[in-house]
Amino acid sequence: MSDGVEFVIPSQKGESEYVGFDLREDAVRFVFPCRYFPPEEAGSTEEEKAVRTRKLKAEARKILSLIKQVQKEFSLGGGEGETTRFYSMIWLLRDYIDRGYYTETEHVIGKGDHGKIVWKRTLRDSGIYFDGRNLLYRDFFVRKNKPDDANLLAQIYKCCLAESAEYLGFLYNVSQTERSVFRIDSEHDVGFMCYHVQRELGRTFNSYKKVLLRHLLTILQGKQGRFRAVSLYMHDREFEYVFEFLVNSVFGTENVHEYYNEYYYVIGEKKISAAKLRPDTIMRGSRPGDPDFFVIDAKYYNYGYTENPRDLPQASAIAKQIGYNFYLHKNYIDEKGNGGKTFYSVFLLPFAAERKDGELASIDCAFRLVGYATNRKAPMASGRAENKVAVCLVDLKMLVDVCFHEAHTVIEKAIGKKEMRDALRRAVRRIF
Repeated sequence: MSDGVEFVIPSQKGESEYVGFDLREDAVRFVFPCRYFPPEEAGSTEEEKAVRTRKLKAEARKILSLIKQVQKEFSLGGGEGETTRFYSMIWLLRDYIDRGYYTETEHVIGKGDHGKIVWKRTLRDSGIYFDGRNLLYRDFFVRKNKPDDANLLAQIYKCCLAESAEYLGFLYNVSQTERSVFRIDSEHDVGFMCYHVQRELGRTFNSYKKVLLRHLLTILQGKQGRFRAVSLYMHDREFEYVFEFLVNSVFGTENVHEYYNEYYYVIGEKKISAAKLRPDTIMRGSRPGDPDFFVIDAKYYNYGYTENPRDLPQASAIAKQIGYNFYLHKNYIDEKGNGGKTFYSVFLLPFAAERKDGELASIDCAFRLVGYATNRKAPMASGRAENKVAVCLVDLKMLVDVCFHEAHTVIEKAIGKKEMRDALRRAVRRIF
């Protein structure tokens, strides 16, 4: 692509082992979640391709923002001090936005006849003589502007900035920068720039300049293959944390800490805590005083893309949800006398809903009820909500759009969290 980024949208979950950015020596790839965006139509015009590229860039920004937020919350993706080309490119782009192009402003102090005299240094280090009437200084120490030999550092800055803008500039709407006399694809130029930056690192005492030089060196050495290329990404299996975050952000209305079921050992006269069983998300119906509560377990499973029963939550997950249902019904209705509360359990899985011209027909199209899980010995027609776990699919892109306040359909011009909760309630109540 013209801006150096290749956007990849897997047709099957697991087709790519990660989601996010992959920086390589020869290319940059951004991998979306499975079927996140419709495939490009055959015979698209250049204008249509350009519109699609702009949309993909906007969606990539959202996914990156979510990955960064979840990595920080769950301590995923490596240590904060890890040096990668990606973070150095991001730093350089932000520095350019805040400060503009780099120009040498560092001062040096040395012996000389021209410049502003630094008297503290002169009195300390210069030889002083007395001729009987006057003090004579052998040398004066003066402050001078440090020359940027042949403007080299400014040109290196522009070269690294152009490289960063080509790959990641779309994140900050930085498309074109001034050209440098150096070429990033020239092995000789990169080697010379590395040498000059390393030399400057050993000469400067300016803290900002040291940080700048380290980032320039990281970008250049990354081009030489001396730094790990893969940067801001998550393994596909780790993307479940993003999905859980999205589900809780959109559907969560209750503080789950109030619904913990704690297990413990009794050893002698002591009780020793073993674990706390907690729900991922609890959603209450949107009407004032609504007695309906939905206990949602977000599962980043493959069923929504394969429709293979083997990709549904299996026995241990079902047993956990049904067991939790009985705990909630017993402790939050009977014993506490909160009469009328009903808890409905839901497995929520991702899928890619059908779109026309990139839009869903209505909000209800963002959900698909699959069925429900139950215990073989549970009375199938008993109507007891605690014996069932609804299985429902939700459109992943719609979740992301709602989180970023950009959701709409052909019918609904603006969709928020309340509308999503109401739609989920309509979808799953059909089986309870």
